[in-house]
Amino acid sequence: MSAVHIIDLLLVVAILIVVGVPLFSSNSKSKLYASQDEMLEEFKHLQVRKDEVLLSIKELEFDFKTDKLSPADYEDTHKGLEAEAMVILERMDELESLKKQSGKSRSKKANAA
Repeated sequence: MSAVHIIDLLLVVAILIVVGVPLFSSNSKSKLYASQDEMLEEFKHLQVRKDEVLLSIKELEFDFKTDKLSPADYEDTHKGLEAEAMVILERMDELESLKKQSGKSRSKKANAA
């Protein structure tokens, strides 16, 4: 065997070790996924939904101004979208206040320790 073959063999073994250890170690499964904060995930979902509803309201107003909707249809749809937006905003406010309360209780516990 020449020196080139030995170097090639060492490179292949090193690559297999670098790739194989994380794939086959027992700790890798627990570290692949971080635990999710359910409140944060719900808040993100609500933000996206709020943006969708506000965009729908803008599109509805544009359609009404271009005479694509009757006044009755506009009023019904607009009221429904406004009500949905209010529910979303109220829930977002609830989540923010809960987050602030949990942050305060954590800081009090840290100060007490």
